[in-house]
Parts: sequence; C-alpha cells; structure tokens
Amino acid sequence: MRISCFFGFGWPSVLTVVACGIGINLLSGPITWVLYVPFLVVAVYMTVRFRLHNAQPWRRVHSKAMVAYGRLAEQEFDAAKLENREFDINVPCRGLAGQLFGQRGPEETRLLLDENRKMYYKELVGAYPHVFLTGVKPERLDEVIEGVKRDIDSSKLGPDILIARAIEFKHGRREAVNYLQALLLGNVR
Repeated sequence: MRISCFFGFGWPSVLTVVACGIGINLLSGPITWVLYVPFLVVAVYMTVRFRLHNAQPWRRVHSKAMVAYGRLAEQEFDAAKLENREFDINVPCRGLAGQLFGQRGPEETRLLLDENRKMYYKELVGAYPHVFLTGVKPERLDEVIEGVKRDIDSSKLGPDILIARAIEFKHGRREAVNYLQALLLGNVR
C-alpha cells in the first residue's frame, strides 16, 4: 500500500523534507538558508495534504481504491494490447467491485450500467441538494441543480461510481455526496 493512502502525500515529499532537514543540520553557510525554502514549502504542503486527507473521509477511500484500480486497469490495458483490442473499462471496474465489496461485488456491479449509475448520482443530489447550493443566490437554485444533473448525464463510466458507493457504505450517504461534489468540481486527485 502506498504512503499517500494513509497520509495524503507521497514518498517524494517525505524524502525532500528529510534530505533538506539533514542538509540544514549538517551543512553551514548560505546553502543552509537555501535548503530552508524547499524544506518549508514541502512541509507546509504535507501539512495541508494531511489535514485535507483526514478532514474529508472520502479521500482515504478514494486513494486506496484508485491504487487498486490502477493495478487492475494496467492489467486490462496489457491484456487488450496483447489481444489487439480496445481497452474495456468494465473489466477493471468489475475487478474493483470485487475488491471493494467482496461477495457483494457482483451485486454492486449493477451500478456500472449507465442508467443505474446516473440514477444513483441523481439520488445523492436529491438527498442532499444543499451541498451543491451553498453560497448560491435563491433565484439560481433550480438552475444549479439542473446543471449538476446535466453534468451527471454527460459523465462517463469510471471507477468513481464504485468508490462513491464504498464511501457510502463506510462513511454514510452524506460523505458520498461530498465526494460527488468534489468530482463535479474537479477536486478529486
């Protein structure tokens, strides 16, 4: 498992801070002051990422699931290349469903159908519309919800639907809505 699944930042950040810290302590002269810049910048970055990772529970589920999905997608890509066919996104998504839900995996793969996926997301929006309406003027409320639904209708199949469902099982429906909002705003990494 990758370190970013637990802390929100990866090994390069840790190595940068450690290397700069060692350099600051062992070296002298102007180079010491130069090393403070990357040390402080990366330390602040790590702090922000760690706080985001812990403040938003969906991030932990998403990061672990994406590591698993990455391996599955790589396997499917290699198989498609060998068999001289197109990459089939359903294959790694079905594998991810098995990993996220265990024996319930086959039951949860129904979400991979276009209609079910869109219906599930629209149900989330309907259950917690205020999440999408924070800071919106009253005269624009309907327009914003319709825009969210249009975005859902134009979305393509990916592992996000299974991740949203896993978040719902682990942290509740409200957290799945927070994940959907982050997806629609492009804030999921």
